[in-house]
Amino acid sequence: DEAIEKMLEFFNKHAENIGEKAADEVYQFMKNDVLDLTAEARAPAARSLLPSTYHGLQEIMDKGGSALNTYPSVVKDVDWLKNNAYCQDNLVVGVSEIEHAGRGAFAKREMKKGEVVAPMPLVALNYGRKALTMTEYLNEHGQEVDSDEDAATTTVKTQQMLNYMLEHPQSSVLFFPAGPLVPYVNHGGKDANVKMIWSTKPWSNVKNAQKLEVESLSGVGAVDMIVELVAIRPIKKGEEVLLDYGESWAKAWKKHTDEWKKKMKKVTLKSAMVLNENHHSTEKAAPFPAPSEDDSDFGNENVALQCLLLYDVDKVERRRNEDGTRTKVYPWIPHPANANRLKTDSAIRSMNRGGCRIVERSGDEASGYRYVVQPESNPDILVKNMPHSAIRFVDLPYRSPHHDETAFRHAIGFPDAIFPAAWKDLPGGYKDRDEL
Repeated sequence: DEAIEKMLEFFNKHAENIGEKAADEVYQFMKNDVLDLTAEARAPAARSLLPSTYHGLQEIMDKGGSALNTYPSVVKDVDWLKNNAYCQDNLVVGVSEIEHAGRGAFAKREMKKGEVVAPMPLVALNYGRKALTMTEYLNEHGQEVDSDEDAATTTVKTQQMLNYMLEHPQSSVLFFPAGPLVPYVNHGGKDANVKMIWSTKPWSNVKNAQKLEVESLSGVGAVDMIVELVAIRPIKKGEEVLLDYGESWAKAWKKHTDEWKKKMKKVTLKSAMVLNENHHSTEKAAPFPAPSEDDSDFGNENVALQCLLLYDVDKVERRRNEDGTRTKVYPWIPHPANANRLKTDSAIRSMNRGGCRIVERSGDEASGYRYVVQPESNPDILVKNMPHSAIRFVDLPYRSPHHDETAFRHAIGFPDAIFPAAWKDLPGGYKDRDEL
């Protein structure tokens, strides 16, 4: 489309002066020779998008570009989309108000009873429990070895992925719901506002998938195994979306939390998510403490403080220290200072996050807190004017609560009312699974 725009600009400016014959010769030269030279193997495909004469260039742009001109049927009206497609952005992620739930999924807009909140294309995992089980062999020195022959102890663990899988007690298959943000939908029990039903979209061949034996399910595309999360009552904007995980899950969760509370009575360590919610709350965010302030509730051995360490190396100051030495101080910059640096905020966040230590704090809640920090990667310098939003906690590897040996592991219940009979390969339920 950019090439068409340049062609159109050229002919609008010069066609009348050079005449019709010459203008057409120039256009054919552009369409054939120039494309062959610049597009090479892609020249035939590019040429097929161009009109036979330069007079057709304007029509292409009026229709919205080469793609819409060639494939006008891709444009659908709202009614067609409602009947044949799914809205992919009904949910946003936030911190759940449910105790110990962590993050949750919230309604981005109001939704009516019966409306599809989110699609859940299912990915089947045959012998799922076995696939998600990890066995660790340790010798007498606590070192990991390859097999149980040399092991003094054997530990069997289950991957965290199990918590996000759907499971029926009479099936050996687990199903991962691959819909947009649906893994954040928490258990609501009697307070649930959504339920699962099978898709009725004409292009999803769910009826055929429901007749297959379990051995064939892993070969079925997710588009033909779609379950929908449907609102069972009106859902308000900002309301947390909740699903009933089933009685088995609820009993297991209650047992786990009761045991966990007993174990954690003397433990006060907070996760990065909890700490960040305190320091970045939309209601009232607590400032990060300066070295001279009480920091007893600031961080712990399981988390680390990280900053977005993008600073302007061309603007250096020197601060005199008490021992007479000088430290280089650079100003924090929110965006690249010149065209040679990264241009997007997302790139800046991912490429420049690193460990840091707070040296000073200034400002207040009204004007905004600003910090002077010392980067762990370069402790000989300081970065000033860092905003509050550029500092966050992160969980250290394998230190977050879900990595604890006693962390909760239980699949979400696949409702029996909609679970296909052909997929029930374990008539005896869990007993048969254990024998597998």
